[in-house]
Amino acid sequence: MSDPDDTDVLGLRAFEDLKNTVQKSNKAYSDVAGKLPALAKQLEALDTKSTKAAQRVEDAAQAVTSYIKTDRRTLLISCGFGAIALVFCAGFLGDIKGSRTGYAQGFAEGQQEAKKRDALAEWAVSSPSGHMAYEMDRAGQIQAFGMCKIEGYKIRTDQKGTWCVSVSGNGLMWPVAPPDLHQ
Repeated sequence: MSDPDDTDVLGLRAFEDLKNTVQKSNKAYSDVAGKLPALAKQLEALDTKSTKAAQRVEDAAQAVTSYIKTDRRTLLISCGFGAIALVFCAGFLGDIKGSRTGYAQGFAEGQQEAKKRDALAEWAVSSPSGHMAYEMDRAGQIQAFGMCKIEGYKIRTDQKGTWCVSVSGNGLMWPVAPPDLHQ
């Protein structure tokens, strides 16, 4: 079968491998055991630092909590007054803006009216028709002329508008405003 020497050689080889493995394990264990005190000191230092940091966080949280608890009334009053102040400021600014808008609109309307009056005055002063209208107004005839209340004339309305026409049909004819607009 097998040679007894071969079995002994295989057993010796296995025993030698086991011995080498044990030696390597002992060396690794010795290395780790030598480093353990230093690692333990580092862990203790980190534990102390994290304990101090946790204590500071806890102190800060308690300070904030106590501030919120004790000054809640003051905080609410301050916020309330701040909100009231904002409302008054917004109202004041809105009033100023509204006043300025109203002023600007009134000013623009006044300017337009002044321009119309200026143009009318310019017409009355610089044209022969304007002079004649002025003289008719001084005599009290301009209103009668404008409303077609002149003897020998009557109001006629057609699709083109309202006209002051001669009763005989041979006189002048001019447009007038409808009588209901002057009432």
